[in-house]
Amino acid sequence: MKNVLLIGGFGFIGHHVIRELKSNGYNVMIGTRKLTVDHQEVPSVLFDLKNMNDNQLIAILKDFQFVIFAGGADDRTMPNEDAAQFFYKENVLPCVRLAQLSKDLGVHKLVILGSYFAHFNRVRPDWKMAERHVYVRSRMLQEEETEKNASDGLSVVTLELPYIFGAAPGKIPLWKPLVKYINSMPFIFYTTGGTNIVSVEMVAKATVGAIENAKHKERWIVGGDNVTWKQMIKMFAKGLGKKRTVITVPTFIVRFFSLLTLGYFKITGKQSGLNIYHFISTQTAFTFLDTAESMKTLHYSNDDMQRSINETIKASGF
Repeated sequence: MKNVLLIGGFGFIGHHVIRELKSNGYNVMIGTRKLTVDHQEVPSVLFDLKNMNDNQLIAILKDFQFVIFAGGADDRTMPNEDAAQFFYKENVLPCVRLAQLSKDLGVHKLVILGSYFAHFNRVRPDWKMAERHVYVRSRMLQEEETEKNASDGLSVVTLELPYIFGAAPGKIPLWKPLVKYINSMPFIFYTTGGTNIVSVEMVAKATVGAIENAKHKERWIVGGDNVTWKQMIKMFAKGLGKKRTVITVPTFIVRFFSLLTLGYFKITGKQSGLNIYHFISTQTAFTFLDTAESMKTLHYSNDDMQRSINETIKASGF
């Protein structure tokens, strides 16, 4: 049996994971807190980890061998409540409850789509990411507490994802503000540093690879191209058909404006999962990834990232 419950299947990543699962012979059902008409070709079921009781959830889980958690809250979410509690409720508690409910059922594997910030929290302890950023702490606890609550028969695997590009029907990319900025300004001011970028199709393939090949408590970084921020902006400019000059802003100036932003957050009562002042250490670094081993184990390969960025631009309305 190859039955998969995909939690968060109506999202940007979920659309592509569904396609990849189906192309590999899996039966897919979307678990959602709100039933919609999206993805009518894929059955969906009300699966509310916050409000449904154990018996209701178990009645659904008993039919699945694999569960993928693609839900939770992104680091760009600005909650209207205590940020630490919010990210813990959105990212940690649902996965812990899944692990607990899956005991004595037929669920063999739980795959969590997480964040590469958890990876850098381990390899760069000097950044103190889990200590300084409640979002990163939630991703670390998501991994640790879910693994701890898993029964002997349940394997918990986490994919730690960098910045993802591509498009899905009806979804406006989170990158739209950056696309708008690059499209409208001849000079682009940005920090030093760089990151890893990946296409959503690569993430989908790696997710299927995790189901088929990853083992309990394995945490795999999934990524594509290592690029500087300047290179990434040039890729956006190319996709827009524009020529742009990228000006690197000195880090001390970035820190000054981060303090102003923190002051604005305090005055307006806004909260963020990332402490913008301390996050500058990460933003201005070269957060590159070596993904050769994960590509080999999870059976995915490099993609055309210019194509993915072009799709992101088009989905943003440009």
